[in-house]
Amino acid sequence: MNQPQIAKKTFGYYSVIFIMVCCAIYISYFLAGGSFIWKVDGFTQHFLVFNEYMTLLQDVIRGKGFAQWDWSIGAGADTIISYGYYIIGDPFVYLGVLFPESMREFSFHFLIFVRVWFVGASYLFFARKFNVSHRAGLMGALMYGFSFFAIYNMTRHPFFILPMIWYPLLCLGVEKILRKESGVLFSMMVAISAIANFYFFYKLTILTFIYGVVRYILLYGIKPIKQAVLTLSRCVLYYAIGLLMSAILFLPMVDGFLHASRSTGRSPMSLFYYPLAYYEGLIYHLFTPGVYFWMVGGFSIFTIFTFVFLLKNKRNVAGVMLLILGIFTLFPLFASFMNGMSGPYNRFSFAIPLFLALASSQFLDKRQELQLKHFTYMFYLLVLFTLLYAKVALLEEKYSYYLLPIALGWLMWGILLYECKKQVTKKYVPLLLTVLVVLNMATNTRAFYYDYGRNMISSTVELHTAIEQYENVLGGMEKLLPTDERYRLGVTSRDNQVRNQFIYHDLKGLNTYLSLTNGYVADFAEELEIGTYQIIQPLRSGMDDRRMLNHLLNVEYIITNEKNKRYLPRGYEVIDQPTIIKAKRQQKANVEREPLGVDFTELYLKRYHALKQPQYDPNYVIAKTASSFPLAYVEDNMMLRQDFAKLNPVEKEVFLTKGVVVEDALGRTTMKDDDFTVKGLRELDYNITYPYERVQPLSKTVFTVRPGGGEMHITLPNANALKRSELYVRLEGLRYKNAEESTKYDVRFKYEGRTKTLRQSDEHAFSSYFKRDNMFVNLGYTKEGKNEITIQFPDAGRYYMDNIVIYALPARNKTDEKLAAHKQAHALTITNFENERIEGTINNEKEGVLVTSIPYAKGWQVTVNGEKRDTIQANIGFIGIPLEKGKAHIVFTYQNPYLLKGSIVSIVGVLLLIIVGRIARKKRQ
Repeated sequence: MNQPQIAKKTFGYYSVIFIMVCCAIYISYFLAGGSFIWKVDGFTQHFLVFNEYMTLLQDVIRGKGFAQWDWSIGAGADTIISYGYYIIGDPFVYLGVLFPESMREFSFHFLIFVRVWFVGASYLFFARKFNVSHRAGLMGALMYGFSFFAIYNMTRHPFFILPMIWYPLLCLGVEKILRKESGVLFSMMVAISAIANFYFFYKLTILTFIYGVVRYILLYGIKPIKQAVLTLSRCVLYYAIGLLMSAILFLPMVDGFLHASRSTGRSPMSLFYYPLAYYEGLIYHLFTPGVYFWMVGGFSIFTIFTFVFLLKNKRNVAGVMLLILGIFTLFPLFASFMNGMSGPYNRFSFAIPLFLALASSQFLDKRQELQLKHFTYMFYLLVLFTLLYAKVALLEEKYSYYLLPIALGWLMWGILLYECKKQVTKKYVPLLLTVLVVLNMATNTRAFYYDYGRNMISSTVELHTAIEQYENVLGGMEKLLPTDERYRLGVTSRDNQVRNQFIYHDLKGLNTYLSLTNGYVADFAEELEIGTYQIIQPLRSGMDDRRMLNHLLNVEYIITNEKNKRYLPRGYEVIDQPTIIKAKRQQKANVEREPLGVDFTELYLKRYHALKQPQYDPNYVIAKTASSFPLAYVEDNMMLRQDFAKLNPVEKEVFLTKGVVVEDALGRTTMKDDDFTVKGLRELDYNITYPYERVQPLSKTVFTVRPGGGEMHITLPNANALKRSELYVRLEGLRYKNAEESTKYDVRFKYEGRTKTLRQSDEHAFSSYFKRDNMFVNLGYTKEGKNEITIQFPDAGRYYMDNIVIYALPARNKTDEKLAAHKQAHALTITNFENERIEGTINNEKEGVLVTSIPYAKGWQVTVNGEKRDTIQANIGFIGIPLEKGKAHIVFTYQNPYLLKGSIVSIVGVLLLIIVGRIARKKRQ
């Protein structure tokens, strides 16, 4: 208690050391071209969303407003729901508006460092409540701030760092309530953490509750019950007030989550045990950077001594919490519970470094309590880990990675033992140990980034290139497109690199890759068995190049690399580039001839952008079709969804071009599934052969594939039935087994120079896993009718299929164009098209349903001739409006249904906090 406590100087020392360590770690990293933009989610989600949101905020500052609906997010999506999961509630991100657009990538990296600094700072506030000394607090802050969970997510998911900031402050808020102090901090932190990210807020709520129960019992015991009830009531009251304060964003986000396509079903794996490799990883990743099922290790080797200290001090809140969290990491059931009863990911492991840091700080302050026998325990633990890590270092040939932490551990042990034997507390010991801990954390961090360790640098986008890659994703060809945005732009199944980049270019596409994606649109994609479908990417990669689906969803243009031309759907013809450029020049000339208006600045900018000479990649092409459907048209041929579900995928696709699927009959006559036939559709006979010995057939649809992969050849005897048709293959009733009990496998289809691969995700890939009972693939249009299909199975194992069905459907451009012309004749004439408002007129010859390709969402309100109308689900995932015969003026408007309600609730929450806070202050006085 005589040692100086955590004070302002502690934060100052922490800041200086933080900057020095960051320079030592990251200067060479950035000079080598590394960045914090991971090539997967970092590039396609985190930085892209950050860049777009900064642009939106700066536009708001300029007075342009904030659109709650954005047509460039997939088929169109709620802006708040789409971005709220990542960025809207992150208070640090708003510092980004202070940087110009030219420094966007710099600001992204700078704000990551700011978040990590706050991780350690929040620890200092928390530890100060436990009377931790200045030196011990400094070591704990650095141990927590540079813990591997924070370092890992600097490059992986930057917003995952936020709960490491909120949790110590939530625990501090609970601590203040338990000590009969103010509960305002607790309410504020509940509100901030709920706004920042509802997904982690769920985990934080459970972890904070556990901390509160443990801490209360350690402070007061179980009795008296009355005091326990009163304390719990105070906590619940302040928690509820915080939740009310967060409603402005929390309510829209929860609604978005409940209607999202992300799977929240029960984990397909056992909830009682993990694979054996996981438990091995727990040991080997304890003191070296590593992640398995999101159990993030890489703790300081100093914690070996902390464990011995905790054995001596059993009534320590950090020790009890570590014991509980340690048990949680052993069984998938707890991880699944902490993850909303979905995949057993240990993303709650961000809490473990907090209590390790607190216990380590307390140990450093009370190290004189240890006896020589405790150092014997430490010795045996060090020997055990030395042997284990030496073994794996030899096997993996990563000596620095595994052995350097052990060497530092022996050095720490020697310093502590020397001090113990001298029986004098040395003032320089905390400094030496802090230096070694910092060195330990820094070397672990470098081991994560560089090639002698995990080599994360190779998985990141090269520094200062992300914006350029967004800019060039379509080869610059998007600049040649018409400025009328009432059409959609598509890609082919080979353009998997195009995910969220339509957002950057502000183009109406279909591709999206975000954690919260419209669940109704996902249901549509699943019902149609679109081969490229993934849970959070429902309409990705050209919808398997299925021409009728592209027509249905208003895709008029497709941009792709020239080498992918053979994947273009039938009827999409490449436009000659000189013709496009000539038309574009004429458009520029028209801009030049515009009369001068009042706003000279706007006119100047308009001319400047029009006259810029864009760069085009000659390897890219634009294809156009005359058969795309309008955004909204009237259809009077209806089928109930339950009848629609009985059709095969080809019949479903054809019906959607001739009618509309509804959830309810609306009091009208609907078509039955057995009344609907597709003219010219054929199921083809075939023969199967296995040309290589690596495939051992057991029956027609059961076979074993040996290591190295194998393939089957399907021969179609009647090749004439294929001519001028689209060919589809459906593998029905799929099941797969292998020696490793993995569910992951690929099936590759080859036909006429086109290759398509469909994947069954591994059951441990919880963000993307769903069980494919069938695989349905479009092999494209064939003019001559080649009679052989190759299906490859790269993964060894036994495959089971109930049946293989092959469909051939005639495809004629004139037929498609005639059908599209019919839709255009019954289309809504759009007079105004904006993000949040669509306005148009229609003269309906008879009653029907206005079918749109606007994704179904609660926030869309519709008026017909000034009268409010309810929307219905049309074609499963989109908006429909029942219409009567006659003329109609129709207006669509969008507003998030919970934003206004949430704002009112938040104001109520703030007022309650003020009232309750004043009452509590008077009682304390």
